[in-house]
Amino acid sequence: MRRFSNLVVTIIIIYNFCISQNNTNDSLEKTKNKTYTKKQVFTQYITNSLPAYLFFGPYSYLYGVNLGGQSIVKGEKPSVANTKWLATPVIAGFLIRLATKDIIKEVLKKEITNDNSSTFYYNIYYTAPDISSIKDIEFVSIEGSSKFFNGWDANIAEVTSSYDFPAFGYRSGFTTVKYGLDYEMSISEHHTQQQDVFFQYNSNLGGVQDNVRLPSHFYMLHHMFMGINAYYVLPEVILTHYIGIGGGVLLNSVQSEYPGPADLVRQEGSLALDAMDMNIGYHGFFGLRYMRDYSFYYLEFRPTLHSFDIESGSQGNRSNDTFKLQSFQIQLGIGKSIFNK
Repeated sequence: MRRFSNLVVTIIIIYNFCISQNNTNDSLEKTKNKTYTKKQVFTQYITNSLPAYLFFGPYSYLYGVNLGGQSIVKGEKPSVANTKWLATPVIAGFLIRLATKDIIKEVLKKEITNDNSSTFYYNIYYTAPDISSIKDIEFVSIEGSSKFFNGWDANIAEVTSSYDFPAFGYRSGFTTVKYGLDYEMSISEHHTQQQDVFFQYNSNLGGVQDNVRLPSHFYMLHHMFMGINAYYVLPEVILTHYIGIGGGVLLNSVQSEYPGPADLVRQEGSLALDAMDMNIGYHGFFGLRYMRDYSFYYLEFRPTLHSFDIESGSQGNRSNDTFKLQSFQIQLGIGKSIFNK
C-alpha cells in the first residue's frame, strides 16, 4: 500500500509541474493569437498525454504483479490474486487520466482553423474476451550436459488456457476514409487449465514420450502490451469495415506455486516460479464500426501471438522455457472524438 501511495504522490507532483509549464506556454500562445489544424492539436495532445501512460502504465503493472504474487504467498485463491493484479493498473490509469485532464483540456482549447479534413481523431476504451492456448512449448536444461550431469530438453505441442478476466485496453489514433493508425496499451491474464498433456523428453540417455497430468494454474501469465496498429478502411456497407495488422512490446510475468516442468511438486504458500521478461507480440484484425458524428461503437476480431522466454525449475534442475500464447480475441469498445465539444 505504501508503494501505491508513492505512485499517487508521484503522479500528483508531475501533474502540478505540467500544469505550471502548460499555463506558461498557453499564455504565450494566446498572445500570438495562433490558430492550429486538428492534426497539430492532435500531435500536441499525444505529446502531453502519452508519456505519462508509457511511464506509469508499466510501473503500475509491475506493482500489480507484485501484489498478486504476495496474494499467492498468503494462500489466497489465484482468482483473488488476479483481481489484485488487475485493480492496480486500472486504478493507476484513472489517476493518470485525472492528473493530465486539465493539461489536455488546455491543449484542446486552442483555436482551430477551418479544417475540412475528414480525418477522425479518437480515443478508444475496450474489453476483449478470447479463446487461447499455449503452443510450441520447449524446455532446455540450463546446466547442459557433462559427465556428471545429463542435459535434457522437452517439448509440448499445446496446452489449453483460460482467464479470470478479459483483456482491457486503451487506443488513441486517427482514421481517414482510406486508412488508420493508433497506439494501443492493454493488460491481460491467462492461466493453464487442469489437463493431461503429451510431452517428448530427450537426454543423452535416450528419449521418452509420455503423458503428464498438468495441475490447474501451473502457469499464471500476466501481460502488458504497448504497440502500434495500422489498418486499411474497406468500402462502407452499412457499417465501416477495416482490416489491419499490429505489433509491439510485451511485458510478461509468469508465476506459479510449481517450480517448473521438471518438478511438479507444489510448494504451497510460496512463489516457486516468479519470472519476468520483455518480448514481442503481434496480431492481425478485422473490424466493424458504427460511426456517429463524435463517436463510434466497434467489434473487432483479432488473432494474436505473444512470445514468452523465461527461466524455471528448482535449484540444479533449471531450464530455459520458450512458448507462445496464441489467442483469438473479440474486442468490444467505444471510440470518442478528442474534439467532441
